[in-house]
Amino acid sequence: MFNHCKPYKCNIFRDVSVVFLILLGIAYASANTHQSSSKRPKIALLGDSMTWIGGDSCQNPTGWSHILKESGIAGKIDVYARSGATWTNTRSTKRNPNHYTELLHDDNVVYNQAVRLIEKADNSNENPDIIVLFAGANDAWFAVKRPGIYDKEDSNIQYSSDTDPAIVTSLEGSINLVSELLKERFQDATLLFVTPLQMSKTEAETIFKVSDIIDKTASKKGYHVLRADKETAINHEQEAKSPQYTYDGVHTNPKGARLLGDYILKFLTSLLPSITNQLTTDN
Repeated sequence: MFNHCKPYKCNIFRDVSVVFLILLGIAYASANTHQSSSKRPKIALLGDSMTWIGGDSCQNPTGWSHILKESGIAGKIDVYARSGATWTNTRSTKRNPNHYTELLHDDNVVYNQAVRLIEKADNSNENPDIIVLFAGANDAWFAVKRPGIYDKEDSNIQYSSDTDPAIVTSLEGSINLVSELLKERFQDATLLFVTPLQMSKTEAETIFKVSDIIDKTASKKGYHVLRADKETAINHEQEAKSPQYTYDGVHTNPKGARLLGDYILKFLTSLLPSITNQLTTDN
């Protein structure tokens, strides 16, 4: 009753159909991936070696940023952290976002990382949704190199993008300067401050002192703060005696990175519903 096609014509029709379905599936998957990625936040990481050791691509398992990337929570992660960086500026610190070193330096400060982030955003028109600021270890460890670190903030200074970082030499003031720069440019971004971990190179009390200033300064402005110095299992005595979570008493090994990464990831996940809603509204 039916006119059957010749075998080779049927095969051609079948092959074309299969190719079409495969291409359709790829297109559908790509569209879904793009949509999913667009609803996941873009995260910028600022800080010292505790963030930098994960690498710019977050592939090093000794860094907690690797755990963050591995989780898939972010649509994109950009790393601005540098080994040797401090929160605290000095009287010789200048605006120098392109300066590169992995050692303690007057210009190796979170301020210049923030400026670099802002400049990149201005050029790419791509803004972060979450900014994680994880520094303070070098402020505690090398406090003698940051002579104004524990000074009271100069209340006469008005922070803006025009503020000379060399006149902001306290830890409190340096944090306020950076946070003002970021909120001035990224009004919708969520800022998360993470205090430094305890380590073998300096007493826990010194880490607590620096962390208290970070906590008080950021909390006063209504920003989120995680007390990694008190809320993780990494402690000075253990790492000085027989390192468990670090490979040198300071920097995390894969076990420590997992511990720290899960700690930060848990908090970021709690923030995700409100951030995702914002992303959906914006899109």
